[in-house]
Amino acid sequence: MSPSIISRHLRSSLTQRPTLTGYLTKVNAIRAPAAETLTRTWAGEANDSNYSYLEQHKRNRRYWISASSTGPPPGERSSTVRNQHPDFGERVRARRRELGLSQQQLAGDVVTSSYISLLESGKRAPTLDVIIHLAEQLVMPVDELVGQGIAGSLAAEPVSAHSGAAPGPAASAPAGATAASQPASRPRTPAPPPASPSPTAVRTPTPPSQILAVNAMQSNDYARSIELLRDLYAQVLAEGDPMRSIEVGLQLQRALQTHGDHDQRLALLEELAATASDQPSDAVRVAVLTELGSALRDTGYLSRARTPLESALALLRPAGLHGTSEHVRLLGTLVSVLCELSDTGPVPALVSEMLELAESVDAPGILGRSQWVAAMAYDQLGSAEDAHTFIVRARQHLTPATLTLRDWLRFCRSTTSILLNTGHLDDAHEWLLGAEQTTSLMNVPAETAALAALRARHESALGRHESALKLYVGLTGEDSPLSGLQLARVCLAKAEELRALNRPEEAAEALRGAAAICEENGAYQLAVQMWRRMDEIRSH
Repeated sequence: MSPSIISRHLRSSLTQRPTLTGYLTKVNAIRAPAAETLTRTWAGEANDSNYSYLEQHKRNRRYWISASSTGPPPGERSSTVRNQHPDFGERVRARRRELGLSQQQLAGDVVTSSYISLLESGKRAPTLDVIIHLAEQLVMPVDELVGQGIAGSLAAEPVSAHSGAAPGPAASAPAGATAASQPASRPRTPAPPPASPSPTAVRTPTPPSQILAVNAMQSNDYARSIELLRDLYAQVLAEGDPMRSIEVGLQLQRALQTHGDHDQRLALLEELAATASDQPSDAVRVAVLTELGSALRDTGYLSRARTPLESALALLRPAGLHGTSEHVRLLGTLVSVLCELSDTGPVPALVSEMLELAESVDAPGILGRSQWVAAMAYDQLGSAEDAHTFIVRARQHLTPATLTLRDWLRFCRSTTSILLNTGHLDDAHEWLLGAEQTTSLMNVPAETAALAALRARHESALGRHESALKLYVGLTGEDSPLSGLQLARVCLAKAEELRALNRPEEAAEALRGAAAICEENGAYQLAVQMWRRMDEIRSH
């Protein structure tokens, strides 16, 4: 099925999701007994060099509250949990049926429908990444979903979901983590005994605003979702519940990411990282640091992005996440940052590790995403055929049914780019049309601009340099929604079109601007390449 046809199917499928009315009328039908807050083993703090940069961002609290007053899943977090409470599966089944979700819809691209069936029958123990995914899909607080039985096992001992052994405190960091990024050793103190829940304590039901925000996201009304989540986040901050603020904050940052509000997403995640650094949970730190690295990458702060990502890698073993889907995602994010920085030396080894881990995770969506990242990495490395091989493999696992609308658009763009690089112009045009149809459903300026740059590349490949230049000029003006290295790469492409049209002085000027942007964002190797290209153009 072609991507354009898939996108047309995608339009009609948007109306088949559970409606807001269904959520509102059924939200209070299933409520588990009150459960104590999840207690986790204190895993020690990373050394000050890894987290000192968080301190300077604690002041963002005032900025963020001010902004909020005016106006997967977040990574597949995984840590094995022994299912000592069969009521968990019953709660999942009952809540799913109340919301009218099928097992496949609930599974998404994190697990399979058969995995959900095993969970509901009590034959499979849920992992932390699955619990967080289910809580989000079922619109339930995590502690309410898991109940006291599983909450207790979360605090017992983290075990890798695939190695079957508890990691030792002296475990080495995975490949890609530098010595400076490894956490300092410190004695571990036992987790405090769980407080006895008050017989009258009742967990506050999920706020209607959070339910409305989920529905708005599913309806692609991102501005409404952001508005609701901002208000809820400010409310949770005022209540002084740090774990709840992280939960709501991660949901809000996803909405901001989808809407293209990268600067506000970064400010929020810097605050969440400061909050998470004070919490006794390495798993939470890994989740937040991974998103922070992603946000720094998306805003062009590539050199800074390495720090939280490498810190998160060093925390994987203490958090019980080594060899899990969260490990796969973290490696993929680091690979993308290194490729953007043109620091490609470690990339082949990291890609191999990522693919090997993805093969061991029982989730086709995770494997497909890792193959997608591999394709983009090999494209950056100049290995066009390898890139084409992996993007074809990824297409076997990734469809509009298994990806969010934003991720499907990004996948269409990546596929188009790789097909252009390998000379498959007809196929590239088909995927470009699919991306354009998907973009029309989103109304996100940054995504529209990125697609216009891809259209310009296609025009250039067809020899239509005047048409391509016109598109690039429109994308590099003062009001351009692009920024950072994305803008620098568009300036580079603009320079190439000017060179093709025999306008070398203008081409050199465009390259000078692109190199300056690279230097501002710490991409010095890429800047050097642009200065060299400028010399080549002038010498001819």
